Amino acid sequence: MYERILVPTDGSTGTAHVAMQALDLAEQYGSTVYVLHVVDETASSLLEATGSESELEEQGERAVERIERMAQVHGVDTVTEIQTGDPASGIIDYAEEIDADLIVAGTHGRSGVQRRLIGSVAERLVRHAACPVMTVRLPESDETVTDEADARELAEEALAQSDRGDGEVTGVERQVSVWVVDIESDDGESLCAYIDPVTQRTSLVARH
Repeated sequence: MYERILVPTDGSTGTAHVAMQALDLAEQYGSTVYVLHVVDETASSLLEATGSESELEEQGERAVERIERMAQVHGVDTVTEIQTGDPASGIIDYAEEIDADLIVAGTHGRSGVQRRLIGSVAERLVRHAACPVMTVRLPESDETVTDEADARELAEEALAQSDRGDGEVTGVERQVSVWVVDIESDDGESLCAYIDPVTQRTSLVARH
C-alpha cells in the first residue's frame, strides 16, 4: 500500500513521534522512508552575511540523521535529502519527485491569530500535496517510550526475539536517559533490558 513514505523534518522537539508513526507503517508494509529537511531560504539569506548559514545546514543534517538512526533500529530502509528553499513547496516538489505514497508530517497545532500570522507547513501540505498526508501533533518531548507498560512490552519483545527462551519481567525502572527492565528467564538466568526512550533501541544483556 505504501512503498515510499516521506517524512519532512525541521528537527523540532517531538519529531521522534512523527518518525515512529512513519516507521510503524514502513515495518507493516515493507516501505522505504524518505527523510527530507528543507533549509528555509528566508532564514538562510538572513544568516548568510553573519556566517551562520552553515549552522542551519548542520541542524538539518542532525535532524535527518536522527530519524535515520531510528529507522536502522527498526530495520527500515531510508533515503535522506537536504535542500534549501521554501519548506512547504520543497516538500511537495520532493514528494512528487519520488512519487511518494504518503507524507507523514508534524504539526504544532497552532490556532487563532498565531495560525493566521505564522501559517502552517502541514496545512499547506494537506491542501496541495498530490498524495495523502498524515499529520501528527508534536508533543513537548522526543521520548516515544513514556511509561512502564511501553518499556515492559519492548523488553518482552526483545526476549521473544532472542535465543534465551521465555521469562518474566520482575522490575521496570526509569533512569536518567534509559529504561531498565529486569527479567528472570525460565532457565534461571537474570537478564536486563536497556531501552532508549527515544529510538526504542533495546539491548538485552545478562547480569553477572
